[in-house]
Amino acid sequence: MTLRIALAKNDPLQTTFSCPERAIHYASDTVTRDKAVSGSTATTTVVRRNVLGDSDHVGIIEWPANPNDRPAVVVGSKTVEMIQTGLYTSPEKFQGSDHEWYEWQISNSRPQLVLLNGTRAQTCTATFITSFTHHMFGLKRNESAALLIPPEAESILDDIVVTFIYFESQWRERERAKSRSWDTSFTAGGALTF
Repeated sequence: MTLRIALAKNDPLQTTFSCPERAIHYASDTVTRDKAVSGSTATTTVVRRNVLGDSDHVGIIEWPANPNDRPAVVVGSKTVEMIQTGLYTSPEKFQGSDHEWYEWQISNSRPQLVLLNGTRAQTCTATFITSFTHHMFGLKRNESAALLIPPEAESILDDIVVTFIYFESQWRERERAKSRSWDTSFTAGGALTF
């Protein structure tokens, strides 16, 4: 059965990821440090909590002050190299703790993690769905944003959660930057051409 890990808030940098039915609980916390000369940097720490409340550090993302520098991603004690493999949707691949290669990509406007197995057929390893509302029999039921993960990918759960936080945050920042540049050109009198 597919694992549904819900996000408490729609901010992967500062939220909890949980699946109460399976006693899975992750938390992300981001601390920003302002530096007078070089700008602000940030560190996102990811922990996994067990049913007793004990925490295990599973990952860290160091966000640099210079937006042209690549963030450092660590899962467990291993530095994970996120390799950009495209331009427009900015897919990025990495080698998981199981030594397989995976790629985060945008498909139908949502992040998906796929196993790169050397063939054209790619196996979906995780999908992020945004929050939505069900309307059934006149009742409204809200569903929070979540990562959907098939059972065969549970062995790399730490990799999935940490790299998702990185990829989704990068994707959102790129979309905000595009939006800002669109707003700037439109308000500056830029003409729309088709």
